[in-house]
Amino acid sequence: MQVKPARVLAVGLSHLFLLCVLPAIAQDEQTPQATDPFFEQIAVSIVNVEVYVEDKTGKPITDLTRDDFEVTEDGRPVELVNFYRVAGGRPNAEPKVLRKTEPMGAEATTVEPIALEPTAPAVPDSQRLHLVVYVDNFNIHPLNRNRVFSQLRLFLRQTLRPGDEVMVASYDRSLNIRHPFTGDADSVNRILLELEEFSGMALERESERADAIQKIYESDSLRQALWQAKQFSDNQSHELDGTLDALAEMLDSLAGLPGRKMLLHLSDGLPMVPGQDLYQAIQQRFADLSTLAEAQSRDHSRRFMSIIARANSNRISFYTIDASGLETRAMGAETRAISSPVVVGSAVSSVRARNLQSTLELMAERTGGRAILNTNDVSEGLERIAGDFSNYYSLGYRTPTTERGRYHRIEVRLKNPVNGWSLRHREGYRGKSLETEIADGIKAFLVHDYQTNPLGVTIEVGEAASPDVNGFFDVAVRVRVPIGKIVLLPRPDFREGRLRLYFGALDEQGRDAPLQELPFELRIPESSVEIARQDEMVRVINATMRPGSHKLVVAVRDEIGDERSFVGRWLTVGNEEPGS
Repeated sequence: MQVKPARVLAVGLSHLFLLCVLPAIAQDEQTPQATDPFFEQIAVSIVNVEVYVEDKTGKPITDLTRDDFEVTEDGRPVELVNFYRVAGGRPNAEPKVLRKTEPMGAEATTVEPIALEPTAPAVPDSQRLHLVVYVDNFNIHPLNRNRVFSQLRLFLRQTLRPGDEVMVASYDRSLNIRHPFTGDADSVNRILLELEEFSGMALERESERADAIQKIYESDSLRQALWQAKQFSDNQSHELDGTLDALAEMLDSLAGLPGRKMLLHLSDGLPMVPGQDLYQAIQQRFADLSTLAEAQSRDHSRRFMSIIARANSNRISFYTIDASGLETRAMGAETRAISSPVVVGSAVSSVRARNLQSTLELMAERTGGRAILNTNDVSEGLERIAGDFSNYYSLGYRTPTTERGRYHRIEVRLKNPVNGWSLRHREGYRGKSLETEIADGIKAFLVHDYQTNPLGVTIEVGEAASPDVNGFFDVAVRVRVPIGKIVLLPRPDFREGRLRLYFGALDEQGRDAPLQELPFELRIPESSVEIARQDEMVRVINATMRPGSHKLVVAVRDEIGDERSFVGRWLTVGNEEPGS
C-alpha cells in the first residue's frame, strides 16, 4: 500500500469478534502480504539469569565481575551480553574515587584518596522486582498463618525499596488476587491484617486425617485399613491437583511482566505423595511392606516438576515458608487415636513432615530461591530473603528462537571456584514462541494492568452501533501507531514496515476471548519517507461485543525491529456501568 504525504494514513477496515462471538478476523483483501523471500526474520531473546553467591557462612559475595562467571546452556558455553550487579541494594555500585591535592600555587602533592558514595543508576524494567505474597489458605492452619503474618508485615515495611512492586494473592479453593501490584507496603499490610480473619482450611482436613489414622490403628484387617487410606489419599490427591492448578494459573499470569519475579509461598506444606503417612501407619500396624508401593502410585513429583519448569520459564523464583514451624506432629492424631507405641506415631509423623516439606524445598531449590523450614520465628529466614533483594548478579545471554518449545538447562559456575562458596540460580527455562510471548504480555495486562508502549500506540473506541438480534454490539476500535517509531526496511523504490496487531479482551465475568492477530505491511515511497515519519498508521477494527464492561488490550509488534507495545483500557458497551 502506498502512503500519501502530509495526511493520516487510513487503512482498510477489518472485523474483530471478541468474547466468544466468532474467533476469526477477516483481513482486508487489499492489505499487502509479506512475501519477500529475501527477508528472513531472526528474532533473538535475551535470557536473564539471577545468580546469588555466598560464602560458607551465608554472607553474600558482591564484588565479582563478568569475567568471574561462565554460563552454559544444555552444556554449551554461551557469551554474556548483559551483566548487572546489585550490592547492598545499589545497582552496579562502584565507588568513585577522587584524589585530594594541595592548594593551587603550591606544588601539587597527591594524598590519600577520598571514596565517595556512588550514585545509584535508575533500575531498568528488566531488573525491577515483582514480589507476590501467595497465601495458600487451603493448606494452612490460621494460627500458623497469622504468626508468620506478624513477622512478614515488618519484613515488607523494612525491605521494600522504591520501584519494587508487591501483590497479595490467596488460594481458597480458587485463586484470588487480594491486592494488585503496588509499591505501598502499608496497603499490603492492611490486606494481610484482613486475611487474618479468614479461616485456614487445613483444620478440617486435619480432623479428617485424624479420623482416618484412628480407624487404621483400630482396623482388624489389612483390607479394611487400606480402604481407609485409599479414601483419604484419593481425596487429598484431588485437592492437591486443584492447589497446583491455581498455582500454575498464578505463574502464567506473571509471565508477561518484566524484571525479577519472586513468589513468597506460605503454607503448611504440600504433599509430594498424598496420604503417604497413612500407608506408613498401615505398614507398621500390619508389617506389610507392599502398602508403601500402593502409596507411590499417587506420587505427584511430575506435577511439581511441571510447576518448577513453568516458574523457571517465566523467570519466577519460589521462596517457600512452612508456617507449621516446630509443632510436634508426632504427638498429634497418631498417638491420641489409640494406645499405639510412641515409635509408631513418631515414624508416621516423620514421614508426613518430610512429605510436606520436600515439595517446598524442591520448588525453592530448582528455581534459585530459598525455603524457610522448621522454625516458629521466620524473621531470620526473611532477612536472608531480603539479602537476595539487595545482593545478586543478573547474567544475560542471547538465545535464538529456533529451539522454542523444549526445556533448556542452565548452569552457572565460577571460573575460579572458592572453597565454601555456593551459587544459586534457576536451573533452566522452556523456550517460547513469539506468539506465546505476545499472549503472555496480553495476559499480564488483562490480569495485572501491565502496559508498556515503546511504539507510542494509542487506541480510540467509537460509539457502539445498535444491538443486533442477539443483543451484541458492533464497536469501532481505532489503533494508531506513529510511523516514526516503526523500523522501515530499505527497498529499491520504497521503505517497508511490517506490523502485527494482536487483540484480547476480558469481561466482568472473567470470560476471555481467544487471542486474535492481524498482519499489516506498510510501504512508503522513498521520496515521502521524511514526511511520513511525522504521520501515523491507523487501523480500524470492528469488534462485536456483549453488553457490559470489557477490558480490551491491543498488542502491536514491529516485526522488523522486534519492538512490542501492550496498551489497553476498559470500555462499556450498552447501558452497563464500567467495571473499573
